[in-house]
Amino acid sequence: MGELRQTVQLDLRYSEWASRMLLAACSELPVVDRNRDLALSHGSVLGTLHHAFVSERFWTQCLLANKIPPLEQIGGTPTPTNVRLEDLEQEWPKVWSGLERWVASARDDELAQPLSCRISADNEFPYIRWQLVRHFVNHSTLHRGQVVGMIRSLGKRPPNVDLMSYLLKQ
Repeated sequence: MGELRQTVQLDLRYSEWASRMLLAACSELPVVDRNRDLALSHGSVLGTLHHAFVSERFWTQCLLANKIPPLEQIGGTPTPTNVRLEDLEQEWPKVWSGLERWVASARDDELAQPLSCRISADNEFPYIRWQLVRHFVNHSTLHRGQVVGMIRSLGKRPPNVDLMSYLLKQ
């Protein structure tokens, strides 16, 4: 197995583990606390987790389709008010398994190939596939950190979801 693919798999497996840890922690919160607007990130614990999920799903779809839509078509979707933990627990694993299958079949040279994205009428930007993965793993890590803070602000003890904790458990 190529070194780049191993690195991408580590990133994805860590990110999945950390998100699963937070989903489990959130299952212990009362529904009202999951949905409480804490005026941070995407409002609530569930709103913030939903945002991370939607982002991972979007980039996974791009990688699987081998295509990124023009920049003006990306983002800007408001967080729905009816986000349910059960939906995230059911739908997020589908994203993770799609990513796992994709990276398992990818060679290092494929991971290093660009996906082009139109960022303006006359400008295309080549996003390198492994860098896209690193982007959304990092993006999810940012939002998981915000959820950790939200859980603390609700008076609960959040799980430790940093990379070193994941590595120590392996």
